[in-house]
Amino acid sequence: MTETFRSSKFKYLNDPPVMSRPFSIKIDEDQCIGCGVCVRQCPCQTIELVKRKTLSERRQPSCQFACPSGVDVRGWMSVVNNGGSIDDAWRLIVRNNPFPAVTGRVCPHPCESACNRSYLDEALNINSLERFIGDYGIENGLAFAAPEKKKKEKVAVVGAGPSGMSCAYHLAAMGYPVTVFEAGGRPGGMLSHAIPRYRLPQVVIDAEIQRITDMGVEWRYNTKIGRDIGLDRLAQDFRAVFVAIGAQRSTVLDIEGEHASNVVTGLEFLRDISEGKKVSPGRKVVVVGGGNTAVDAARAARRLGSDVTIIYRRTQSEMPAYPPEVEEAGREGVKIEFLCAPVRVALNGSNKAVSVVCTRMRLGETDASGRPKPVPVIGSEFSLDLDSLIVAIGQEVDSTGMDVLTDKRGWIGTDGSGATSQAGIFAGGDAAAGPGTVSGAIGQGRMGALAIDAFLSGKKLAAFDKEEISFQDIPLNGRPKIARSNAASLDVKIRLENLDAEVKGGLQADAVNTEGSRCFGCGMEAPEFTGLKYFGKICIACHNCEAVCPREALSFPSFYKVTEGRWAYDFDYPKTPGEGMPNPLMKEKPVPFESIRSELTGVEQVIYTRRSTRVYKPDAVPKELIQRVLEAGRFAPSAGNCQGWKFVVVTDRELLDELSASTVKFLGIFTRLYQGKGPLRTGLKKTLALIKPNSIDQRPMAAIQALITPKFGEGQLDVFFNAPAAVFLLTHHLHISEPNLGMGICAQNMVLAAHSLGLGTCYVGFVSNALNMDPLTKKKFRVKLGIEWPYDIVGTVFTLGYPAVKLDKPVDREFPKVHWVE
Repeated sequence: MTETFRSSKFKYLNDPPVMSRPFSIKIDEDQCIGCGVCVRQCPCQTIELVKRKTLSERRQPSCQFACPSGVDVRGWMSVVNNGGSIDDAWRLIVRNNPFPAVTGRVCPHPCESACNRSYLDEALNINSLERFIGDYGIENGLAFAAPEKKKKEKVAVVGAGPSGMSCAYHLAAMGYPVTVFEAGGRPGGMLSHAIPRYRLPQVVIDAEIQRITDMGVEWRYNTKIGRDIGLDRLAQDFRAVFVAIGAQRSTVLDIEGEHASNVVTGLEFLRDISEGKKVSPGRKVVVVGGGNTAVDAARAARRLGSDVTIIYRRTQSEMPAYPPEVEEAGREGVKIEFLCAPVRVALNGSNKAVSVVCTRMRLGETDASGRPKPVPVIGSEFSLDLDSLIVAIGQEVDSTGMDVLTDKRGWIGTDGSGATSQAGIFAGGDAAAGPGTVSGAIGQGRMGALAIDAFLSGKKLAAFDKEEISFQDIPLNGRPKIARSNAASLDVKIRLENLDAEVKGGLQADAVNTEGSRCFGCGMEAPEFTGLKYFGKICIACHNCEAVCPREALSFPSFYKVTEGRWAYDFDYPKTPGEGMPNPLMKEKPVPFESIRSELTGVEQVIYTRRSTRVYKPDAVPKELIQRVLEAGRFAPSAGNCQGWKFVVVTDRELLDELSASTVKFLGIFTRLYQGKGPLRTGLKKTLALIKPNSIDQRPMAAIQALITPKFGEGQLDVFFNAPAAVFLLTHHLHISEPNLGMGICAQNMVLAAHSLGLGTCYVGFVSNALNMDPLTKKKFRVKLGIEWPYDIVGTVFTLGYPAVKLDKPVDREFPKVHWVE
């Protein structure tokens, strides 16, 4: 598109009329994750992150994506962060999870393992925050909301464990009348029977179950399906059934002597303790297994005064138990024999176990579980004396009376929604998925409730298509680091003296506020072109924000167009996106660069794709690699072959920081002058525009303002963009002919070589301005930088380092006029 071009040396000495302003950016909301890399890359800082007006339900932050219950962690964390009430945060959590005080204690918190904050310092302490909010709900008597409308269709739930209770809760919240059938004498399932009170107090379980009772859910205890009532009868009396019977049967060792009276399963041992029975395991206890039940049983036995040894056939890295619980067991004096498996149990004349004979193991090939298979070491047998042997090597489902639902494995077979092979019967929890986490069971209960609602409504269950918002490989070092708040734990001596004393404490209210402030709110923000003080919504139109986006979610449709006055450029501009892309093969119109890359030389590829890098990894660049870059400069052409330059390489971070601060301080004088008002300042600015036009252009002035008032991080920007190295080109005072041209050619040789080697660069002319124009800056740094006659002029400076994100890619460019003389 050809603009009317009117050049004048004296019109618009400053603040030229830029056409097509205000500039803007276009965001693909489905692709943008709000990582802020575009903000950090922007040299004018005219882009900043702002709150989104609407949030995508499909695209979830890593914490929610990893949560088996699907809890909107980001949502309730935002409530805490923005001064909302804890009541509101609690209500957001219980939309998905009716047991926040429970999961805040026993969940292995995969949300924290996935937390994007861990790429900066440490993961957010989501588990402790959830516990605080859950406990608040109990202490303040918060109740579940009543359903908006009651429904007639009755639903039965089999099993009052976390999955069954979750399903009952969600169905009751939808308005369905729900009856829960429980084989035992109280609700809770594994929460009450298998998890020790030192991890999960019974009062917490009871309080959170009571809310479900208050919703009108009916409980029928001591009623076992298949014994007291048939599954077929249940299917007749209720419109839908959800089966969540758990995996209550323990796997046996299948070795000689394991049926002795003092050999018990881990579940049996823990259940007896939870029911208040007198349990005396004796002085020496051996526990077989590496899962949570094994570790829980071992720690419980320590509280009963026993000397406890766990034997596990693999190494610690393969243990399925939660690592923090294994660590706590070690603190409490539990010993673990790794790569060790029982062979037989030795009995005395009273048919009582007195020792377990073990064999050493070694790790072999990977088995079906994805872990290395343990292989016995021949001739390595040894014995461990014991008073009790606790076996906790796995769990199985007791599907008596439900054979019609089981698959070849003996578990209840379901599809992704929990539907079984029998119409109207759904299942979830350990009986369907195998032994898992409490939060996983809760999530399956919710899924079952949604599937039942769809079934009873005659609708198809909507697909749960979700995408993770992950900041993995996204540079976050521009954000401030904040120490994680952790709750205190009970002293080991006190723990071992009190069987039910809760080990882990909760966060205090002030720590909750501090910890909540660490949340990134991943995906809640998106970039917006907000402009810059004084200059408004314009920038230098480098298009690097578009190039740097790791999701290709941002496009920049604007160009810096001045067609009249001193700053006018006689360009043609692309009419549509892509029209200004590289077209070296002179096709009818530009094609995607990757489709022609193989037809271009390596030099051409680097020329067309090289972009300035302003976001670097902290990794140092090897000296050998820097020398290769310098070597490219050594072979640059120069006037009269004078080679009129000297290279200075700086990798001293402290020196670069000092020089950056001095540069910003010096340049700040000019931007204050440029933006000043009044006739004296205006006159001085116009005079400088005549004397030093290339420095008083509003584009460098805007970039200087950006250094002083960045849109990310704290304080002023680093003019070196925290790059690990900077290369200074000093000009020989007697450089032949055009020294600036010589410096430019030399620097470009090195820059192109750097990018071909996988490095990033960015010209930082502001530093050379300060060193050449400011006597104080030059005096302070001249010796350290080797600036002395005849190399007393800083020709140019560029940064050097590894790009933190992939950046080198082509962008649209203007079309300079070409005048052919043939």
